[in-house]
Amino acid sequence: MKRLSLYIAIFSTLLFMGCDSEEPEKPEPTPDVVAEMTVEINHTADNAELEFNSEYVLPSNEKVVFRRLAYILSNFHLVKSDDTKIELSDQYGFIDARLNKTSFTLNNVPTGDYKAIGFSIGLDSNINHGNPNVYGVDHPLAPINNSLHWSWQGGYIFTAIEGKTMADDESFIFHLAGAQNRLDVVLPIDFTKKEAALTANLQYNLMEIFKNPEVYSISVDGASTHTVDSPVTMKLLGNMSDILSMISVNE
Repeated sequence: MKRLSLYIAIFSTLLFMGCDSEEPEKPEPTPDVVAEMTVEINHTADNAELEFNSEYVLPSNEKVVFRRLAYILSNFHLVKSDDTKIELSDQYGFIDARLNKTSFTLNNVPTGDYKAIGFSIGLDSNINHGNPNVYGVDHPLAPINNSLHWSWQGGYIFTAIEGKTMADDESFIFHLAGAQNRLDVVLPIDFTKKEAALTANLQYNLMEIFKNPEVYSISVDGASTHTVDSPVTMKLLGNMSDILSMISVNE
C-alpha cells in the first residue's frame, strides 16, 4: 500500500511538472502604424506629360514654351467620412516641376475612413511674412532650397509660371502672390488609412490656367504680373480652381 502511494505521488509530481513547463500562447504582434502620406503630383498639359522647352499651343492659339512651374502648398487637412476635419498643421510642400521636385511626405496622419483631402496653394499672412531664416535647410520654406521667396519685397511667390511665346520670342513671367490670393482646395476621394503608409497621386494640368473659365491670351491680357491685384493676376487666379485633381490614394 505504501509502495502504491509512492507511485501515485511520483506520477502526480511528474504530471504537474509537465503541465507547468508548457509555454503560454504568445499574442499576435500588433502592427506598427506608419502615420505618413506621400503626395506625388504629375504635371500635364491637358492629356500630355508636361515637358519643359517643348512647344505647346494655348487655348488662345498662341504657341509657347514653358520654362518654369513652381508653387507652394500648405494648410493640409483630411476630411473624415463623418465630416470631421483633421488638421495636419505646420506642414508644407514646395514643388518645382522643372527640377523634378514633385513629391513630399505628410506626417501624423491618423488611421480612419476619409472622403477628401484639402490644402492651400499659397500661405496665410503670418507665415508668408514671417522670418524665413527660422527654417532649417531641409524645410520646404527655407530660402536656400525654395526659389519662391521674394527677398526684395518679403513674402513668397505662391505660383511661378514662366516661358516664352514663339511668335515674338518674348518672355512671359507670371508670379502669383499675396496672402489674399491664397487658393483653398478640397479634392474629394474615398480612402481608408490603416497601418501602412499611403501615397496620394494628384494631377496638375497647367493648361487649365489659360482656359477655364476664361481663355487667357498672353498678347492681349498681358505677359507679366505687376501687382498682387492686377487684372493679369486676377484673371489667372480665377482660372486656377480646377488646376489640381485627385487620381488615387493607396498603400
